[in-house]
Amino acid sequence: MKLKMKKIGSLAAAAAMCLSVLCACSESNRDSSESAADHSSAAISSSVSESSSADESSAADSSEDSSDSSKEDTADSSGKEDSDNNPDGITPAMWTVTSPNGNTMTMFGSIHALTDDCYPLPEEITNAYENADILAVECDVTVQTEDAEYQKNLMKQMLYNDGSKLSDHISEDAFTALDTYMQTWGMSAESFEVYRPWAIDSTLESLVIMETGLDTTKGIDLYFLNLAHEENKEIYEIESVDFQMNMLMNFSDDIYGTIFKSYGEETADSQKQLMNEMISAWKNGDMETFIEDQDEDESGYSEEDLKNIKEYNNILLYDRNINMVKSAEQLMDEGKNVFYVVGAAHYAGEGGIIDLLEKDGYKAERVEYGK
Repeated sequence: MKLKMKKIGSLAAAAAMCLSVLCACSESNRDSSESAADHSSAAISSSVSESSSADESSAADSSEDSSDSSKEDTADSSGKEDSDNNPDGITPAMWTVTSPNGNTMTMFGSIHALTDDCYPLPEEITNAYENADILAVECDVTVQTEDAEYQKNLMKQMLYNDGSKLSDHISEDAFTALDTYMQTWGMSAESFEVYRPWAIDSTLESLVIMETGLDTTKGIDLYFLNLAHEENKEIYEIESVDFQMNMLMNFSDDIYGTIFKSYGEETADSQKQLMNEMISAWKNGDMETFIEDQDEDESGYSEEDLKNIKEYNNILLYDRNINMVKSAEQLMDEGKNVFYVVGAAHYAGEGGIIDLLEKDGYKAERVEYGK
């Protein structure tokens, strides 16, 4: 059984950015105490580092073998560089939305981890930010990245504190599938038995992000948040850090069990490829890819798994989309001049932000680059 639900998760580094950003920043703020939180952070970091080292030599060989073909792939027939390697060619999805009473807002689909070569952003994006009085984001994670006590408490919550372990909370099939996947990273599920499911899942997502060369500190949201703080631009939080963290922590064990089952037919390489596909889709503004990733092939799924997938997608995306639309409509009705930035997955397909706005009588036009 192969579930597609992790495609949405991988993209959304776009759906909930908090944990990966907080954990990435926590290393620089850790003190020298020997608390359980420190041990948990160190253990995860060690496992990630060991996995990276194990893949390093084979990755180097693979890179050398594919060097010539890669050069050919990055140029078209006229010898021009591919847009994925040219910041001026990046065209992420962005819309001008007009309300029934004529007020407008620029809405931009973000990705929560990127690389330096994606900057500077196209002027259509930077102009939209500069011309706005307010930056609207899912949450302002910059406050918590500077709060060492918050991070320490977060690390503590990664661990079971009741004497139980992971295998007590998920099915044997889920544990076996998780272990099979983790072994492709040079790790084992047994070594993570003390961690709660949300911590393991988020760690695996962060590992894919790191191994594909992405950096959460270079993500779109954090980029504009840092600018807004430097310039004293007003920041509007659509959700909050606590909201997103509670969402991740409170998915049921059954849902995380289904997620772990979805890893059973995956490998480190397949997940890295998937992440690269999602980044490429974001760069090109390819919303069709995001829509396809929300379509589930139900063959071979148990009724319980289908129920878990539906609940997961509703909580992670569709319920949040409804609230995001409400906040956008309220801001437009009040005549606010806003640059509205949330994860690209939230705009895609039926039940996405654009679909819901249009059903409410708002008009959305894709921004064309280079015009």
